[in-house]
Amino acid sequence: VIGRGSDLPESPGAEREWIAVDLALRPGYSGGPLADHQGKLIGMSTLMTGLEVGMAVPSYVIEEFVAKASSDDRSGSDTILV
Repeated sequence: VIGRGSDLPESPGAEREWIAVDLALRPGYSGGPLADHQGKLIGMSTLMTGLEVGMAVPSYVIEEFVAKASSDDRSGSDTILV
């Protein structure tokens, strides 16, 4: 992990947390788990922003999305970029 941020310049108005990682993501490689040095899941690799720099969605964002999507209350139009 090389950094954390609250939004991406390419996504104005997106108020999401992101984890910047020092790895190369290629087409078809996104969606994989991101683990810390103890093997704990901390996110999901999502997109490449530059050479050898990828972005990941933190695991708590995914957990919140899944909980809301699987609940009976489906109000709103939440989406998640994966």
